[in-house]
Amino acid sequence: MKVFETIRILFILLSIIGNSFNSNGQQIVPILNYSIKQDGRVQLEVNSTSQNYYLLKVKHNPSNNFDLTTSITLGKTGTTLITESLESYPSNHYQVLQYAINAPFDFDGDSLNDVVEYINFPTQNPLNSASSINIIDGAIAIDNLSTFNRLCVSENIVQWSEFLNGKRFVKFIITDLDSFPKIYFINGNTHNLHADFANALGIDYLGPNIEKGQIIYLPSVISNNGTLGTFAFNFSNGHGRDFETTQKMHELLAANMPFINNNLSYIITDNSEDEYTQDSLLYESSRIPILFEDDVYAEINYWSLNQGEGFGFFREMTLDEFPNQKDIVLYHSLPNTLPRVGGIITSVIQTPLSHVNLRAIQDKIPNAFIRNPLSIDSIADLLNHYIYYKVNQDNFFIREAGIEEVNNWFNNIRPKNINEPPLNLTYTSILPLEEITFSMSDGFGAKCANVATMRTFDFPEGIIPNGFGIPFYFYNEFMTYNNLFEVAQTLINNPDFKADRNIRDNMLKAFRKTIKEAEMPIWMLNELEEMQQSFPANSSIRCRSSTNNEDLPGFNGAGLYTSKTQHPDEGHISKSIKQVYASLWNLRAFDEREFYKINHFKTAMGVLCHQNHTNEEANGVGVSTDPMYQTKNTFFYLNTQVGEDLVTNPDSLSIPEEILLDKISFSEDDYIILNYSNFYTNDSLIMKEVYLDQMRAYLTIIHNKFEVLYKANNNETFAMEIEYKITSNNQLTIKQARPWVTYQPITNNNPMVFLNSELLIYPNPSQNLITIEAPSGILTLVTIVNIVGEKIIQKEVANSKVLLNIANLTSGTYILIGVLKENNRFLTTKFVKQ
Repeated sequence: MKVFETIRILFILLSIIGNSFNSNGQQIVPILNYSIKQDGRVQLEVNSTSQNYYLLKVKHNPSNNFDLTTSITLGKTGTTLITESLESYPSNHYQVLQYAINAPFDFDGDSLNDVVEYINFPTQNPLNSASSINIIDGAIAIDNLSTFNRLCVSENIVQWSEFLNGKRFVKFIITDLDSFPKIYFINGNTHNLHADFANALGIDYLGPNIEKGQIIYLPSVISNNGTLGTFAFNFSNGHGRDFETTQKMHELLAANMPFINNNLSYIITDNSEDEYTQDSLLYESSRIPILFEDDVYAEINYWSLNQGEGFGFFREMTLDEFPNQKDIVLYHSLPNTLPRVGGIITSVIQTPLSHVNLRAIQDKIPNAFIRNPLSIDSIADLLNHYIYYKVNQDNFFIREAGIEEVNNWFNNIRPKNINEPPLNLTYTSILPLEEITFSMSDGFGAKCANVATMRTFDFPEGIIPNGFGIPFYFYNEFMTYNNLFEVAQTLINNPDFKADRNIRDNMLKAFRKTIKEAEMPIWMLNELEEMQQSFPANSSIRCRSSTNNEDLPGFNGAGLYTSKTQHPDEGHISKSIKQVYASLWNLRAFDEREFYKINHFKTAMGVLCHQNHTNEEANGVGVSTDPMYQTKNTFFYLNTQVGEDLVTNPDSLSIPEEILLDKISFSEDDYIILNYSNFYTNDSLIMKEVYLDQMRAYLTIIHNKFEVLYKANNNETFAMEIEYKITSNNQLTIKQARPWVTYQPITNNNPMVFLNSELLIYPNPSQNLITIEAPSGILTLVTIVNIVGEKIIQKEVANSKVLLNIANLTSGTYILIGVLKENNRFLTTKFVKQ
């Protein structure tokens, strides 16, 4: 457990020792701000302190009482944000109650106070009066997808409920519905039937006020929050219940599955249609999303891959055409590469990690799959018009727009100043990867430096390719030797080059041909020849682009440049190197740099060279986070396809295998299958368990090591994306690693990260000075310790504010402890010095 968490829990436990729970200490707290999150859940802001916790009360109708409690939250100093698991109600449906941590309430009436149960969650549960049970039997809370996966089972044939055939599901029993409900989630791997579980634990499962059912995971159904994949519950054998009972079950299950984010539906089967029909008007006015069996098996007609809005000229595109930056494009097949555009519609389903969607995420542009879009009049009628296009979670909006709107939009989203990427020309020799370090990315490119860095992670030989890095210096000298920078400047100065994209495309093609045919200086040919001869005889050598304008935090650059393979019969490797150099000046890369105002003459090409793999069994992309459901610290996401059908640029008929892989292995079923590859039959897996075990270990190391190198500790946006292959000899290899496209690094203007603050800390204009403030007390002593508890700085004070010089602190994570004059009470916070 982290030091800060240990300290905080220790303080909380000390504060409640000797205090019995007190139901009279509640206080209604005014709601300062009401808003709705992107996934449709409510977000309430209240004034708060770290000495209190907060229960969220909800009512279904403004005329009702606040009888329902849906979440519990520990307070922070200043304000606290509070949410719940289900779709938002209007603000007058919510009430927030405040309780003192040192006099906690016992909401669920199980003689254990809320704070103790909160600290011990999910083993104990402040919103569930059931006693703790062993995970072998089940659970009284499902805190994340990993726990759900551990409890669930999947059976090809469920004779008593055909709607469960082939689905992953968890059974549940809820008792004492009319008093203090007890919710039990059953481990189906241990107990096949509700009765087996109930008999084993001595629970009455047949008496009054008892309900039984199952929660089903449906990976191919779009949820109420707009994402692909949802959870749905119903009652045993699919039988129906009256509306009030179903509504209560929906609320109880969601409150005890806090990882749910507005993606829990009620599924109607043949056995429950009558009850639903009778209460259909009540369901329509409720916040219970309804699924019918037909919905589960229906085709997906809409999927918002990246929500956003934009303006542009709406064009239907073929793969042979090149869009402009101000185009909103409609594709019927996924392009292998895509320059910056204004928005994207595809009539074929994309993978979340396709280059198309990564570009949409990076460029913050709307991107959606719409089935048969030209059969929709509102889309077809606007082809070849300027439009406004918005992608929401569960729908899209499109209208005609004026040229002035379009121009104003693009003027506002472009950078204001010229950007110059890091360019270090002091590395003047080709180096083996063993001699290239992470800090040398400004001379060799991030792709090359990151691969070289991974070779220091003590992976088994063959996991990370071995080879050489060619520095930016070679590219710069080659271009200078042939006066090619002057040629490029002449192109850019040509008015027709600037004004007409077709002319620009043709002129750049001619320039690339000039680069490929240009001579290299003798010294460069000699060094390249020496590197080429260092590979085993008759090797094919993969020459991969590694610029200072890709694989960077905040700028992915996926697919901008070209890599080449030098085959044994092709002579001197300079041929492939010049082809890679020429790709720096392809149309999509040039236009990308132009849009982001990146200096073309400070952009340079390095090359990563290693042996080429052929006839691989599979290829894939993995992310050290869960981009699908945004669960925290739980899953890796893997997207894999057979052979050389690239996940990043899939064929239009290709459906890759998608897996959420538990970061911690606890059983044989430590992963969730979101989709099987359509190139395999009988629902078999490309990523066999041996590869999943390897991937878990390797991706954990890659994330943790690069988190330190990128100085991204405690930055929740940080993750690593890798590309991997399974070679023809069945070896898992990792060919690339870069920051995940959504990573937002801390800038030099914000050198500190503050988490769980009980003391306020903020940097002075000098980054070596920080001000510490106790909002509600007088400090007598402040101490800074490192993460292993060693005291680094200590200062006696007698004020609510103190100024500290942290110039002698190295980069890293620290804990600040302040002692208040009032009762010598401790306050703590954690911070990171960059």
